[in-house]
Amino acid sequence: MTERNRILLRAAAILTVAAALLCLYLGVLSLGMPMPRCAFLEVTGWQCPGCGSQRALAALLHGHPLEAWRYNLMLPPALAMILLLWLLPHGSRLKERLTSRAAIAVTLGVTLLWWILRNII
Repeated sequence: MTERNRILLRAAAILTVAAALLCLYLGVLSLGMPMPRCAFLEVTGWQCPGCGSQRALAALLHGHPLEAWRYNLMLPPALAMILLLWLLPHGSRLKERLTSRAAIAVTLGVTLLWWILRNII
């Protein structure tokens, strides 16, 4: 992939995410439209690792990070990690460590632990 294509792809990704967040902020949150419900929660009665993410994202968009933590403890650090990985240059040592097999295994383990703990506490 050429450098120009990489820049265009990043710009398209930024515009897509910005448009989605704007739609969420203006359409759903300002107009009071209902948000979709979690299918896993509806079927099993258990919260999945992502349950509460919509409300947490809405709280972040309104500038309430503590409220976002209450809705879904994992969303703010997950968003920070995604942003960090996206901003780090390709081939940087930190990016390689954060995307190593060990780091991915730890992330999966923390996610599974979060899934279990939020349903038994």
